[in-house]
Amino acid sequence: MFILYSVALLTTAATGMADTETSRVNYSNCLTDFTITHLDQKTERRAFVKAAADACPDERSAMIAAMKKDELDFGSTEQEATDYANEEADGVLFAFRDGYSGYMNSSTRPVKE
Repeated sequence: MFILYSVALLTTAATGMADTETSRVNYSNCLTDFTITHLDQKTERRAFVKAAADACPDERSAMIAAMKKDELDFGSTEQEATDYANEEADGVLFAFRDGYSGYMNSSTRPVKE
């Protein structure tokens, strides 16, 4: 009986992590498309950074929800889970905002995962 419970628990955890990773990839891919559009339009960095904050709201929300659920399942408090999920989503966004000038200067484009 203990073995069945352990297997069920591990399967649930693996499924949650897969959902979290999928939602992170979806958010990243959406930001990739957003970034490429702005690079093609030759949007100035400052304007891009401002616009990126509101880009891909559905994908960002899905990522935050999936990460928060995983953290709650792990035993975090509501506040800890919320803070962690927001920090992770902010990290994905930061990578695009931070890398925009580099893409502009090198005439390269980000690539989807």
